[in-house]
Amino acid sequence: MSAQLKLMTFNMRTQTTSDGENQFLNRKDFIADKLNEVKPDVIGCQEMQPIMMSWLVSAMDDYYVVGGGRGANFDNEAVCIAYRKDRFALYNCETFWLSPTPSVPGSRYSGDQSGCPRVCTWVMLKPLDGGKPFRFYNVHTDHVGDYARVLACNQVLQKISENNNIMKLPTFVTGDFNDRPDSMSIKTMKTCPGIPLVDLTEASGQTFHAYGKRNDSTCKIDYIFADAGTKCLDMQVLTDKRGELYLSDHYPLMATVELD
Repeated sequence: MSAQLKLMTFNMRTQTTSDGENQFLNRKDFIADKLNEVKPDVIGCQEMQPIMMSWLVSAMDDYYVVGGGRGANFDNEAVCIAYRKDRFALYNCETFWLSPTPSVPGSRYSGDQSGCPRVCTWVMLKPLDGGKPFRFYNVHTDHVGDYARVLACNQVLQKISENNNIMKLPTFVTGDFNDRPDSMSIKTMKTCPGIPLVDLTEASGQTFHAYGKRNDSTCKIDYIFADAGTKCLDMQVLTDKRGELYLSDHYPLMATVELD
């Protein structure tokens, strides 16, 4: 039995008054309206401050939300996953730090990584209609360090490999990778031996636009990866505006796939 899944990656941009009219508190109703309109089955969200997590839980009551803050006290930004209550049962969930000590809250790589800890959250979901389970990983890699991003991607791929060794399941990876398609980190995601991943959003073009202030067709830093051979029925770039109000400083991406 096959099923269609609508998967989204969405960097919602952290709440900061420096964004003026486009700060999150002004955008949140617009975001909720759009998500309720397109109804993704699973959403990988990045830059989710606690106030944003609380809003997501209350505003999107058709979804469960998992994931926690990246800081040493589980505070600060979360890389969370929201999934539809009426479609899936949760069978596994983990948040780990992208660092040499992934179970230590607030840990990070040394070298060229910024002062920001980084995390990955993943879930195993099983469709309630009896369909095949799958794993969904969501990540936000470092905005400064080239090498730190490569290390982070290798760590995510290692986790995928470990999970597949336990039980091989369809795999999806969403995120803000802070790197363009020709970068080493994205090449790492697409060329790992034994984990053939493809970018379902390869044709998206620019995803980071700084609230319309940046016009650079090569500035694609958001991705939805899936196992090679995954049937992608549709891919959308959500470029909606309300006046001068954007959904975020990134365009959300959504892919509709067929899962056997």
